[in-house]
Amino acid sequence: MSILRMRILVLLDRYKKVTAVAHELNLKQPTVSFHMKKMEEEWGLTLFELKTGKVLLTEAGRTLHHYAQQIDGLYGEAQVRMQALRHTGRNPFIIGCTDTAALLLLQSAVFQNSQVPEDMLLSIRTSGEQELYAMLASGSIDLVLCGLELTHPALQCELVAEDELALIIPPDHPLTRYSGPGSYRLSGQPFALLNEESLMRIVRQWENEEQIALQVKQETDRVDFALQAVRTGGCLSILPARLNQQASSGSFPSIKLPGKLPVWKLYAAWRSDYPRPQLMQRVMDRLRVAMQG
Repeated sequence: MSILRMRILVLLDRYKKVTAVAHELNLKQPTVSFHMKKMEEEWGLTLFELKTGKVLLTEAGRTLHHYAQQIDGLYGEAQVRMQALRHTGRNPFIIGCTDTAALLLLQSAVFQNSQVPEDMLLSIRTSGEQELYAMLASGSIDLVLCGLELTHPALQCELVAEDELALIIPPDHPLTRYSGPGSYRLSGQPFALLNEESLMRIVRQWENEEQIALQVKQETDRVDFALQAVRTGGCLSILPARLNQQASSGSFPSIKLPGKLPVWKLYAAWRSDYPRPQLMQRVMDRLRVAMQG
């Protein structure tokens, strides 16, 4: 087995043409055909079949493709990380965050450049919560920071922060006169909400308890975009209280939501088989400090 042959298998499933795979890998077509033949000899099974001018995977080929994808992905990630280590002399550590989590993390002095350990190259990637967990499973990120707790035997998950949700309103809005407006006063008001799965779930639960349906005019995955809708569009929003204070667009008046105050929770998750447990422990120690208060 070789990495190149696993790569060829993955690309054949994608392109269905030997010529396209050869072009992608900068190889000659006979070289690709040679490796295809050697793969079948190595595994003792027919992996490929030609139908209507396309190279398709057999059932055995599909089975091998499942593992080839993982091998190819892990090798590609290893290349990226080894290149960073070779060029910088520092261990790459990639935190995958939702926008809410990234805002909290980057505003913390603990994770500002002067505080990052000298032997660590810290990177932040943002995405949706389900996508982040998929990236964690593939090994393309080291740590997930988001509001979605995923229970799985292969994962370690820890609650690192909690915050009450607050009603964010424009400075000149009539609701600024109330410290705690009744639910009926929110009916018909335009809202701009973050579409993070965990946050939306909490908001929907609060709506059900208060027997109110918010008039959502905008949804976004960016905190600053939601606050910009508050600033320029006269919308209201519902955010963790700390996010309103730390957003780059400036804070807005915020008041308590009516009824039982919903609580947003922030979780850190990493793989149980993470290969550098001491590095993970150092990051988590700093993260616990960063998320206090």
